Amino acid sequence: MRGTTRILRALLAGLGTAGVAAAQTVGIGPDADSKTHLYLQAATVDTQAVADARLDRAAFDAGKRFVVQLDGPMTPQRRAELEAAGVRLGDYLPTNAYLATLDQTTPAAMSAIGSVQWVGEYQDAWKISPAIGNRDVPFQTPERMALAGKGLVQLAVTLFEDEDLAAAMGRVETLGATVLDGDYVGTQGVMTIVGNSLLLPALSHEPAVQFIEESPEITLRNSTNRWIVQSNINGVTPFYTNGIRGLGQVMGLMDGRVDRNHCSFLDSANPIGPLHRKILAYNATAGADSHGTHTAGTGIGDSGTNNDLRGVAYEGKLVFATIPSFTEVAMNNALILHHNQGGRLHSNSWGNDGTTAYDGLCRGIDLFSYNNETSLVLFAVTNTSTLKNPENAKNLLAVGASQDTPNQANFCSGGSGPTSDQRRKPEIYAPGCSTISASSGTACSTRSMTGTSMACPAVTGAGLLVRQYYTDGYYPSGAAVAEDRFTPSAALVKATLLNSATDMTGIAGFPSNQEGWGRVLCDNAAYFVGDARKLIVRDVFNASGFTTGQMTEVPVTVGAAVMSLKVTLVWTEPPAAAGAGSAAINNLDLEVVAPGATLYRGNVFASGQSTTGGTGDLRNNVEQVLLNTPAAGDWIVRVKATAVNQGTQGYALVITGDVAEFDPVLLGDSNCDGVVDILDINAFTLAIADPLTYELTYPGCGLANSDMNGDGTVDILDISAFVALLGL
Repeated sequence: MRGTTRILRALLAGLGTAGVAAAQTVGIGPDADSKTHLYLQAATVDTQAVADARLDRAAFDAGKRFVVQLDGPMTPQRRAELEAAGVRLGDYLPTNAYLATLDQTTPAAMSAIGSVQWVGEYQDAWKISPAIGNRDVPFQTPERMALAGKGLVQLAVTLFEDEDLAAAMGRVETLGATVLDGDYVGTQGVMTIVGNSLLLPALSHEPAVQFIEESPEITLRNSTNRWIVQSNINGVTPFYTNGIRGLGQVMGLMDGRVDRNHCSFLDSANPIGPLHRKILAYNATAGADSHGTHTAGTGIGDSGTNNDLRGVAYEGKLVFATIPSFTEVAMNNALILHHNQGGRLHSNSWGNDGTTAYDGLCRGIDLFSYNNETSLVLFAVTNTSTLKNPENAKNLLAVGASQDTPNQANFCSGGSGPTSDQRRKPEIYAPGCSTISASSGTACSTRSMTGTSMACPAVTGAGLLVRQYYTDGYYPSGAAVAEDRFTPSAALVKATLLNSATDMTGIAGFPSNQEGWGRVLCDNAAYFVGDARKLIVRDVFNASGFTTGQMTEVPVTVGAAVMSLKVTLVWTEPPAAAGAGSAAINNLDLEVVAPGATLYRGNVFASGQSTTGGTGDLRNNVEQVLLNTPAAGDWIVRVKATAVNQGTQGYALVITGDVAEFDPVLLGDSNCDGVVDILDINAFTLAIADPLTYELTYPGCGLANSDMNGDGTVDILDISAFVALLGL
């Protein structure tokens, strides 16, 4: 393998790096001053040092891919202008750039678009992952060890959108590669090939190819949990007490074969399917694997008695499959299968310890999550010391293992972050040390196992309880009300779990790259009748989400009770482009304004709680604000769409503490749609020109939202503040 690595390095050098900045750490994410850089896995590129393709040609070649970089985030107006000029935009690339085909436009037309600051060809050198041949650990499976011994590599090759996969596979075979398989993920073809590393230059020169990376390799990641994840008080299970035990909820599990004859899952009266008491679908031949049986038992197992053979969501059910092949296509398809069979929380206690890269496996998970907004994917993080893959995907929940009672505040197992592009993972913990659960090959016995593998189904089970809280109508009253039932987004379930998490005092620093946001403690977030701690949520799906520049505010009154105020923002966004050096695409920002106008930004922490100052978080799609002793009075919780570069961006917001909503006056929201944006301009103008007609046109809205200077009158003196708020 060492010889192969030397060859790969020489080949990459031979491809040339015209216009590519000096090599930087793979995956460095965008900084505040990065508007003239491309962040790719292969290189960091200063676009101002690369020739602009608008200046050196009379026309753009058909069949070539270009990068179009804007001078700021995408807006609907900018997208419309580009499309009107004949630009066909593809994947987003950080920062403010897009893959594009330009054969339907001209260099002159592109130069006339003021927001376009640079256009360049997508270079062959950018198509090759620098992680090829540079695994963090040796191969462990016989198949991959044999390939490496022959000097061969197994590669995942991603094509540009709308390329003909069959034709590309044929051309790749003529280069001397063996094509193992190929399929589409959305509009992109992905193939798995085996070949000599000497093929890389020719493969990267293939016009249809967007990115080449090494195929991953699978490794597994080896009933006190029930009260620890709910209340952390021995024997106290508030969800069970209030009737929430997982009924109607389904866990998807990909693992070793679950022993269907173990008493935790056995139903001698009904075959597997809708009537089976535990297993709705078993997408594999029968078997009895110790790992899969144990994890299934922790999540939803139920022997019928209150002991170690009852899982966290013991009235929930299971859809099961063995671990898929490690490709973007297989990962996406396996999750879709379980989603279609009813699974809404998906527990995975396995991963690829060979890399820290955001690769096809991560893209497959993020694509599934983006296309199926009610499904939450969870992954156990590696048991090695450094965070690996695919727990570094954006939209999943990455789980580490704490010790068990009485030491659940201490670390047990899990790789520390951050990810290669500086995002915070792992995110949450649950006990995974000496966890007792179902033992395969026995009628009704238990066994003890240790690792993040054991923690992941515990958090999944907790997530099933949280999901039932919403689907059974416990929010907002704290009791089950049929009229209040709704289907939560995965982002809301994730935000609720993260909001509930508590600092693990056995790990220094909070939050940190080792413990993330702490150990799950669901009762911290869920409100039941009589609780002092209250809950406020917002759940906005992507179809109804933000574009760049929009925002919304939630006014809350904080009472005098001595308890923390915690606010959590989570969103589910599209997968990053193959080869992108930073996974982040859309940037929302959380701001919390205290009485007296003190501003706290999401993820700006010191000494275990939020502090003033700092800047908005550009990387993470989880943001939190925590004040241990908040001042009583009126607060504003604000969500801002700083940059929405792809689609429209929804979000979930969870607020807990001694809190209550009050009637909002959202300054600038003149049309009272809950968002301050350019759609308010006409309403604001009408409020000044003709207040009576305004009140007839916008009944119930009132003039207070347009009284920007607070003098009790809407007039021309309010215009400057309104214009400044919109950033016009």
